[in-house]
Amino acid sequence: MKLKDKLRLLAFKILGQKNINLLRYLKFSYKFSRFAKIKDKSIFAKEFSKSYESEMQIIPKIISNPKTIIDIGANYGTYSFFLSKLYPQAKIFAFEPATGSYNILKKIIRRFNLNNVIPIKKGLGSKEETKEIITPMHYTIIAYIGNKNMQKNKEDDSEEIEITTLDNFVKKNKIQRIDFIKCDVEGFELSVFKGAKKTLRKFKPVVFVEIEERHTKKYKINPQDVLDFFKNIGYKSYSVKKDKIERADKVIPEIPLYIFSIKKIT
Repeated sequence: MKLKDKLRLLAFKILGQKNINLLRYLKFSYKFSRFAKIKDKSIFAKEFSKSYESEMQIIPKIISNPKTIIDIGANYGTYSFFLSKLYPQAKIFAFEPATGSYNILKKIIRRFNLNNVIPIKKGLGSKEETKEIITPMHYTIIAYIGNKNMQKNKEDDSEEIEITTLDNFVKKNKIQRIDFIKCDVEGFELSVFKGAKKTLRKFKPVVFVEIEERHTKKYKINPQDVLDFFKNIGYKSYSVKKDKIERADKVIPEIPLYIFSIKKIT
């Protein structure tokens, strides 16, 4: 474990989970407040992406006037905040199953009046089930779905969560359109998309996803399997690095972010 992670863990042990979650909320609230009043969307996208992920600046270049967005693995709401400010006319469903992160997400939504963001305290997968989510206390943004063969550290937190499928959620809520999906679920991506096959084929949304072998190997999944899944349903694959998009039929180990689109992206 790195020194900074050891310090995070020590702080957690001293302060306790309740106080740590309060500090996490205050930290993200302060960071987001620096950008909340920027009215020019191009400036907002550029400045916000500088502070978080430079690849985020790609999104407004490939998506215009979306009506429905799905944020899978919303965590504290970084992408939901970003997308809400860019597309205030869109309805954003933000899925976050971990209780601590979900509670912070709700506070962020209230704090910044993100009225178009709807938090959903569920995970997404390939079928309806109950699973365990494991949250490393030193680094909560890498919470992941557990299974019987995984060993967790004694300091990690865990809880049972509800898993649904995107297909079932869309049917139950009578959603008529989806334009954009962002997915970052620490290696569980293929399960998410298997449970979204009908939705993907019907609505053909652009999909923005993080794929890393260090996470997928927990589930004995090869990152290439995700690209092959989309290829088999007619999608084109693109790698994303900073402000550049390039066609990529194979996973590039040093590049974790990919876009899948039915239409060609230029």
